[in-house]
Amino acid sequence: MRKIHFMALSCAVLLGVASCDIVDDDIKEVRTLNGTFTITGSYPDYKLIQDNGTIVYPSAANISDITDKQGFGNHKRAQFSVNYHTGDVTKENGTNVIRNAELYDGVYLIEQKLLTEAEATKAGILKEDSIYTINNIESWLAYGYLTSNITAYYTKEEGEVIYPDVNLYAKCTGDNAVTFTLLYNRHKTNGVNFEGTFPYSFDITNFDVPGNDSITVTFEVKDRKPSSLKVARKDFYFHAQ
Repeated sequence: MRKIHFMALSCAVLLGVASCDIVDDDIKEVRTLNGTFTITGSYPDYKLIQDNGTIVYPSAANISDITDKQGFGNHKRAQFSVNYHTGDVTKENGTNVIRNAELYDGVYLIEQKLLTEAEATKAGILKEDSIYTINNIESWLAYGYLTSNITAYYTKEEGEVIYPDVNLYAKCTGDNAVTFTLLYNRHKTNGVNFEGTFPYSFDITNFDVPGNDSITVTFEVKDRKPSSLKVARKDFYFHAQ
């Protein structure tokens, strides 16, 4: 079984953001669930919450096997493939719950701090000459996290891998409205550039958006048309426990 690792340089990513009913009382078989999860609990009693709401309880033996008996440490977000038996799936308060799950192909997401515009300016990451185009991006908001799978370039220089800096800063544009701006910073080097996909997760639960209604979220990326969606305030601030 492969150990969980920190980052995947691959164009294949596990999304798992669509909801489906995985309980089948008539057919008892082994199935696989791919998805992005919030890690809660502590070793060996972890509770993983998929971004579509499914709850997964991995076995203690499985956790020991894929993490060298160290548990998940301080990591809060990861992508997994999950093997489970349909007989271990129940429906609890309308939510699919999987017990005795076996995890594999684990990838920790890169967890970054959400910056204010003032912090981004002070850090100098808004300078035009250090911002490069993102080749492709898939983003979604779930359980108090903004998650992005970003396809962009990284560099190998004298055998050393130099990964890009990715930052997210937020500013309120009025009551019940916020704009997130994603910055991909690859400073000039003399190395060879390669394309890779990097999974990032930004905790937005402590960001205060004034107002009382649903929140209009606008997402900006350099050289791309901004996109907007409306999110219920309770979903924007919900943080899995």
